[in-house]
Amino acid sequence: MKKYFLTIAGSMLLAHFCIAQTTSGQLSFQQGQVFEINLQSKTTVAQEAMGRKINFDVEAGALHSYTVTNATDENITLHHTLEKVNFLADGMGLHQKFNSDNEKDMKGLFGPVVKDMLDKKYDMIINPNGEVKMAFPKEVKLNETDSRLSIVTGMLKEITALVQPPQAGEGSFFKILPDTISTIGSQWSTTIDENGGSKTSNYTLTSFTDSTIVIDFTANANTVSKAEMMGNETTTRLQHTITGKIILDRSTNILNEQTSTTESTGTTKSSFGDIPISSKTTTTITVQSSHQ
Repeated sequence: MKKYFLTIAGSMLLAHFCIAQTTSGQLSFQQGQVFEINLQSKTTVAQEAMGRKINFDVEAGALHSYTVTNATDENITLHHTLEKVNFLADGMGLHQKFNSDNEKDMKGLFGPVVKDMLDKKYDMIINPNGEVKMAFPKEVKLNETDSRLSIVTGMLKEITALVQPPQAGEGSFFKILPDTISTIGSQWSTTIDENGGSKTSNYTLTSFTDSTIVIDFTANANTVSKAEMMGNETTTRLQHTITGKIILDRSTNILNEQTSTTESTGTTKSSFGDIPISSKTTTTITVQSSHQ
């Protein structure tokens, strides 16, 4: 009898443990919450032109905010604002430091480009799983960038991408988990179109703690971008390999932190011919929430 009781107790404990080690894709928002999203990246680019090696380094940061203006069981409305952009670019004869909080910088060469992004705002409605139901406006149109600045602004795309509202049916910034129940070892994939190419990401839920959910991910992407180098228009085609880790808040399923490393290789086509190019980018995203 005692052995039988222990077997039942053990089975109940195992069942409880299994239930506790699962999660759904549902997010938890509260009206009035403000999410501050801090993106930091460091990129090193190496290429060769006319027999001369060229290195270019950019350290960049951006602060975005999403304010929950309405939250029900069916819909969550969020208002997006870009709060700040800063970067330090060094290479190809350029040493440029910029901070949008600095009035002098905003009156300089990159000021109009950044001000245009800071002025753009939008609202979006998502479902409890983070999928976009609608955004308004549907699209944000930025002014055409001076081609001389395109190398630097191109490197800022990753940290400023949230300026563009996601389309209906797409996953929002907050959607990471699948809609189904997930447990340790669960895997899922997503594919999106971006930057003139596509990106496929593969996720694996690796562990739970009392307060977090840990997810490892890999991704492969290809991009096409245009810029100006030494007065000549260029087209760069790159293949990207990405590895990273995501930490979610277990009580809300909302992102706490994401780190990733991107290794890229490809060519830049210009009047000088095809120039091999490689780059490495490390990115960190941290999210903090508060109430208005």
